[in-house]
Amino acid sequence: MESFVINMGAYDVHVRRKRVKNINFRIGPNGEALMSVPLHVSRTEAERIARERATWFERALARAQARKCNAPARWSTGEKMSVWGRPVTLRVLDPSEAASPCELSGDELLVRDGPNASWRASEVENWLQQELMAYLGEILPDRELAIGRMPTHISIRRMKTRWGSCTPKTARIRINTALAECPHACANTVLVHELCHLIVHNHGPQFQALMDLHCPGWRVTQRWLDEHPPRTL
Repeated sequence: MESFVINMGAYDVHVRRKRVKNINFRIGPNGEALMSVPLHVSRTEAERIARERATWFERALARAQARKCNAPARWSTGEKMSVWGRPVTLRVLDPSEAASPCELSGDELLVRDGPNASWRASEVENWLQQELMAYLGEILPDRELAIGRMPTHISIRRMKTRWGSCTPKTARIRINTALAECPHACANTVLVHELCHLIVHNHGPQFQALMDLHCPGWRVTQRWLDEHPPRTL
């Protein structure tokens, strides 16, 4: 694989040639602009493509910076986060006042205090995982029936760059915990996306046709996900 950097003025795009079929754009966990291209794409062509996507990169970088600034750093009272796409305020409770480790109450996410910020972060993360698993459990039977594929296992975990992934050979699916912070449509789109990958292993026309059939409007949701990188802990 070969890597090089394209200077865009206010920022750099880090390009990597890989054994992939499609050109991919994303914002890395440290807020860097990343692009992967097939091996046959020349540096000149990669630069042309990057400049065509300049508006996307600028918006995505701005959103990534905003998310970084707004992400809970100390998990203390008053910090902001999102639950199912809705902004909420974190409120830390004394253990004697907390009815449960973590719960949503109106526009507040109540979390039981512990010895340090990592403790509170763990309580919130466990709650988000439970929320996401419950929602996926509601919609999975209908999606399985419509698509005609059943995963052997679904795991929920925090991922740095991907919203979801799957292993077609074993039919195991992994979903990013951060989807519990996004609108419900995002979790639905990612689940359908991974189920469709159990049939078609690439993102070609057949895969897109399956997505159009089972998740109309997925392109709009996918664009939203592309522009809102997953928050990492």
